[in-house]
Amino acid sequence: MSQALANPGSPTQASVAQADSVSELLHHLHDVRQARSEDSVRLLQQLTPHLHAARAVERELDRHLDRRFNVFRYLRDDELGLSRIVADLLDPTGEHGQGTIFLEAMLELLGVAPEAGDSVRFGRDVSGGRTATATWSERFARLRSTAGDKIRVVLERGGLPGRRRIDITVDIPTGDRMFCLAFENKPRADDQPGQCSDYLKFLDRLYSGRFLLVYLPPRYRMPDKSSLLPADREHWKNEFRVLPYVADDAPPGDDDPSDGDDAPLAQVDSGRDDAIAEDDDTDHNVPAAQDDAAADGASLADWFGTCCKLSDAERLRWFLREAQLYCQHHFGDSTMTDTEARYIREYLDQNPRHLHAAFAVARAWPSVKHDVCRRFLEHLRDRVEERVREEFPEMAGDLDVGCHFGGDKRYSNYLRVYRSGWVRCDGVSESRSDGRTAVMLECGSGGPTSWHWGVRSGKSKGDMTETEKDRREEVEGALKRNGLSLPDAHHWPHIERPRHQDWTAIVPELVQELGDGGGKITDHYVDGLVGIAEKAIPAISEVELENTNPSGSRDS
Repeated sequence: MSQALANPGSPTQASVAQADSVSELLHHLHDVRQARSEDSVRLLQQLTPHLHAARAVERELDRHLDRRFNVFRYLRDDELGLSRIVADLLDPTGEHGQGTIFLEAMLELLGVAPEAGDSVRFGRDVSGGRTATATWSERFARLRSTAGDKIRVVLERGGLPGRRRIDITVDIPTGDRMFCLAFENKPRADDQPGQCSDYLKFLDRLYSGRFLLVYLPPRYRMPDKSSLLPADREHWKNEFRVLPYVADDAPPGDDDPSDGDDAPLAQVDSGRDDAIAEDDDTDHNVPAAQDDAAADGASLADWFGTCCKLSDAERLRWFLREAQLYCQHHFGDSTMTDTEARYIREYLDQNPRHLHAAFAVARAWPSVKHDVCRRFLEHLRDRVEERVREEFPEMAGDLDVGCHFGGDKRYSNYLRVYRSGWVRCDGVSESRSDGRTAVMLECGSGGPTSWHWGVRSGKSKGDMTETEKDRREEVEGALKRNGLSLPDAHHWPHIERPRHQDWTAIVPELVQELGDGGGKITDHYVDGLVGIAEKAIPAISEVELENTNPSGSRDS
């Protein structure tokens, strides 16, 4: 043994030396991590006064310029209200008075040339390469010469099986044939089984391939596979486009039913960034982009911005800027003001040593955000339960109040109230309400960013039995008598949108209210949910409790 220790080349000494090297490396890595952790803390400490200064500047600008005021907060911003705005702008005879320029901007954004032959109407040859077709101005020359009243814009177009309606259609004369630009607007609602497939088949019967169906989700995603059947995706790839309200670079995930298999159907490219449209020093007679569009990145917000640049009317430009801001702030990830973001960029430019810390902060943010949103949802549950039990003391033993936070997984964040004596739908495995009708607060497909509330059925209307459909109609009638009369075609006999829909944008305010035990946001949600419950619980009980026998089944 002593001979082995004396020999520097022995395996034992080599192992000791290797262990020392590993120990030194571990100590070094620990020191690096410790230094970066301290640097992250210093970054936050140093940035905080800069952000306070930025917010002071914002408040002063707001006082003089009303920069955060947005008229869309006061307009009808449900699916039909937003469709009406888009349809009016696309209509050459609309009160905007700008003729066909907004329609041209939409066609250019989508890369559609209605006057071109079938093989090149998207500005590309059949092999996918760029074509030598005329410029966009030449392509639209005939469109501009067409009498405006011959271009027909229709809202809620009917005539489809199952009483379905296409949100917007634009019929464009092209010689002896008609081209149809159609829109399925999905800012918040779920897809219906077979919906997009049925629309595509309907349009093909009427227009023999000369049409384009544009799908408008809040962020880029494909329709559910149940809506656009897998077998139809490849078949309709030239007649279907996705145009989100705001651009989204996220890869396919839970919200993309394609699950990353095969190439997704086309999303269009604006060729521009997401900057808010400006009217200073802008030539409103020149389109913002002249190149073809056929890759990722375009959005409805881009179209509003382009329309703003093209408009000759100042009042209209103001409205279009508001529309673009609404899309970016309501459906996008814009949680900081431009001034705050500029302060941070300038600080990091001047202090590049903090870039590692900034990256660490960015990586930590999603878990911080989710923790705060989860705790706030639980805080609301406790407050709502307390209030509802005070309001209905006779039902205390029958009320079930619960919540669940699932992060960014679609439809996984909710707060619900129901009576265990209400009728349970057959064949429902979900845990949200155990198949029962419930007063519910629920987010959509983008995590805690698109909340809605109202009365939710235990099963989608399309999946109900005839008996369940009859019962839902009775529930809708009872709700209407109690002042709740906004049903949809899916799960909701009554649905509304609260304020503060994007919790990720107000995490600091949520933290403050958690510390204080409440505040304006808490009051808004608690008062709103309890207000719905006060009207809904008696109405639902009238149908689903009082007309049931002890076993829970309907009396004949």
